[in-house]
Amino acid sequence: MALNINTNMTSLLAVQGMNRNGNELSKTFQRLITGSRINGAGDDPAGFAVSTRLSSRIRGSNVAIRNVQDAVSVTQVADAAMQETMNSLQKMHDLVVSAGGAGVSPADRTSIMTEVKGLIAEIQRIATGTKFNDRSLLGGSYSGKIQVGADHGNIMSVAISGTSVRTLGVNSTGTSLASIGEGITGDTLNQNISTDLQVIAGALNKVSTIRAKLGAVQNRLNGVINGLNSVIAATTESNSRITDTDIASEVAAMTRDQIKQQVGAAVLAQANQVPISILTLLK
Repeated sequence: MALNINTNMTSLLAVQGMNRNGNELSKTFQRLITGSRINGAGDDPAGFAVSTRLSSRIRGSNVAIRNVQDAVSVTQVADAAMQETMNSLQKMHDLVVSAGGAGVSPADRTSIMTEVKGLIAEIQRIATGTKFNDRSLLGGSYSGKIQVGADHGNIMSVAISGTSVRTLGVNSTGTSLASIGEGITGDTLNQNISTDLQVIAGALNKVSTIRAKLGAVQNRLNGVINGLNSVIAATTESNSRITDTDIASEVAAMTRDQIKQQVGAAVLAQANQVPISILTLLK
């Protein structure tokens, strides 16, 4: 081996090796600190692209769950309001039945009719006053499309039928409910009571049907949430296999690179001693 001062190839090779080991050691430290195998596109271009798509699906599915949960809340509010509507209708039914009692006076029937009209007003108040985020739920105009997934086309429609007194057929200003107040007697009274009971029964059936449909929608929405949670879990697991750091493997690599770095430092020290030996030739 030639001896020279200007160029020490052994030293240069040792420095290059130490630089490479240092870069690898730095990447290993980063993977261990972040817990992620891919910390930039350059670490694994193909894996980075796949992970980006999977992460987008996970985030989109989480947002979709919030959308569906809001829709569930809408159906719950509407259902609770309709329960109150049914309570009022049932109370009306009881009052009309009581008006046909033998011991009920004309004045009593007038009071009963007044209370029935108050319940009708309450049903209308529920229909117009039940809202979610300033949107009327029971006015008959509520409908909307919900994004229930991370992909294009994952849309579900939700609509709620109205429960106004006119829709239910119990509007006291029209002819739906007959008078059972003072001055109505005999066969006319009996016929009016029968008519009113039929009208109220029909209204109860309408509300029950609406609630049944709403319950089916609510069950479907809950099913969508369960499905989205399953998708998120499976997608997260897939993404984890691509991006998560294999701690055991990285610790082994760190130990290897640290040993190589120490060896490189020792080789560099020895290589730097070679030019000094030339001085012995000059003595």
